[in-house]
Amino acid sequence: MFEQAAVGIARVDADGRFLEVNDRFCAIVGYSRARLMAGDFQQITHPDDLDADLANVARLLAGEASSYMMEKRYLRPSGDVVWVTLHVGLVRDAAGRPASFVSVVNDITDTKHAARTLTEYSERLESLSRRLLSVQEEERRALARELHDQVGQQLAALKLNLEMLRRSHPELAGETRLVDCLEITDRTINQIGDTSLDLRPSMLDDFGLAPALHWYARRQQARSGCRIEIRGNVDERLPGHVETAAFRIAQEAVNNAIRHGAVDHVRVELTADATALTVTITDDGPGFDPEAVKALENGRSSLGLLSMRERAELLGGEFRLRTAVGEGVSIQARLPL
Repeated sequence: MFEQAAVGIARVDADGRFLEVNDRFCAIVGYSRARLMAGDFQQITHPDDLDADLANVARLLAGEASSYMMEKRYLRPSGDVVWVTLHVGLVRDAAGRPASFVSVVNDITDTKHAARTLTEYSERLESLSRRLLSVQEEERRALARELHDQVGQQLAALKLNLEMLRRSHPELAGETRLVDCLEITDRTINQIGDTSLDLRPSMLDDFGLAPALHWYARRQQARSGCRIEIRGNVDERLPGHVETAAFRIAQEAVNNAIRHGAVDHVRVELTADATALTVTITDDGPGFDPEAVKALENGRSSLGLLSMRERAELLGGEFRLRTAVGEGVSIQARLPL
């Protein structure tokens, strides 16, 4: 069993010198049996892992434990690093004195490399997601400005010309098509203004989070009839990316409450300390089953919830969703400053 085991096995004395090793152990660490038997495990252990390994050995010798397990690195003769899981047990003689250690070693280098690659890909994905949200907000701002400054002004000029035409030609004052053109122009101007504000409220850039939320609450309340309450004004201007994330999370939560639940009251609370801004949105709607929450948070049923969670977590923050049937919905996002 010792010789044919698929894992590396080594027996060492109390000083760490090798007494016996199998072929698999030699293959893992890259040394011949003769070379290993002439030395100790300290010589082939990565310097950064040696102290932790020796501390565990000391615990075994002191009787504080009968075995230990750790991940560590060995240095091969080529200088390459091999990651292993190490399981060590202490063998005592008939008198109870420490006789030797038996180490079982499994090569996990490929697993470590795969985990590191996955971590790198995850970090790249997070970076791309942050960039995507940033570009999206920049495009929203540019489009809102273009609609307001260019299209809006051209429509205003068109309306002015139509008004001048009606005044200069009294016989056209009651012309149905002219009246219709003026009404269409008015509706389009209003629609362009609303679209521009929905894309990127200038209030957020000019005055900050709290004024923008108060403005948004008044606007949504007029549209839906739902009472929207903003509490806990944040007097200071916060970093732009935090204000944007907080506004979008509150906006999405309020929209979801109005669109999906029979709500009469939604409350948005802002609290800030030296380290973070916390945004809490609660409603008095019907809520939903906790099992449905899992599906929603996994993005299978609601891109809105996924978007809110992503905005918070991409800033290194936390996102919590609490609900139950008949108890409304509570959403909380903590955003680091």
